[in-house]
Amino acid sequence: VILGKFHGVAMSGNNAGLFAIGGLGFAAGALLAVGLNRKKPLPLPTPSLAPRIRRMQTKDPRASAIVIHGNTVYLAGQVAIIAELETSDIKVQTQQTLTKIDNLLKEAGTDKSKLLTSQIWVKDIKNDFAAMNEVWNAWVDPNHKPTRACVESNMARENILVEIQVTAALD
Repeated sequence: VILGKFHGVAMSGNNAGLFAIGGLGFAAGALLAVGLNRKKPLPLPTPSLAPRIRRMQTKDPRASAIVIHGNTVYLAGQVAIIAELETSDIKVQTQQTLTKIDNLLKEAGTDKSKLLTSQIWVKDIKNDFAAMNEVWNAWVDPNHKPTRACVESNMARENILVEIQVTAALD
């Protein structure tokens, strides 16, 4: 809030947020006052003030396994151990995937109790949904459940039965 005496204040242009009341002018909400009727956008925060982005496990040519922006941790979609896909069922693949997620969250400095969202893709939801949910329900923190979406989807490889992606808070 800016306080001061303003006499004969114009109510247009960049001064649209200033009001003259009994000889005392004020601007409430600095962003609103400056932002009204501006011809150009407000400047962005300087890089030193903007949240830092950290990328971890970047060997994959397509994506980072972990991206941290501010206090939010984003994980890439995770699948079971590739070398074991042909011999594993939905329960094994779901458990392997959740173990990978636990490890990535730990590396990022957080854990499953701080999950915010989860997205789950199941190859055959009609036949595998219940078994996948059994493993998920045993794994998820019952006192800190994230939001969740679960859909049926084709997978990048024929033998992948489930893929899971999560977002978590650091604190």
